[in-house]
Amino acid sequence: MIKKLQKIGNSRGVLLEKALLKLLKVEDDDQVEIIPQDEGLLIKKVDAKSAYQEVSKKHRKSLDKLGE
Repeated sequence: MIKKLQKIGNSRGVLLEKALLKLLKVEDDDQVEIIPQDEGLLIKKVDAKSAYQEVSKKHRKSLDKLGE
């Protein structure tokens, strides 16, 4: 699939068709992670629960101190 970059304010963006969004299982306002790779970009849906678990595990001590 070849796409054209479009100007969006001072940035550039790529519009993704509904069918592609359905394949990614993303909807309006969902978060995606964009990962640079050697051959291009990988776009992944962010799983909020997994992201929370990863952050809370990584920063457990800091979060415990904040909760005191």
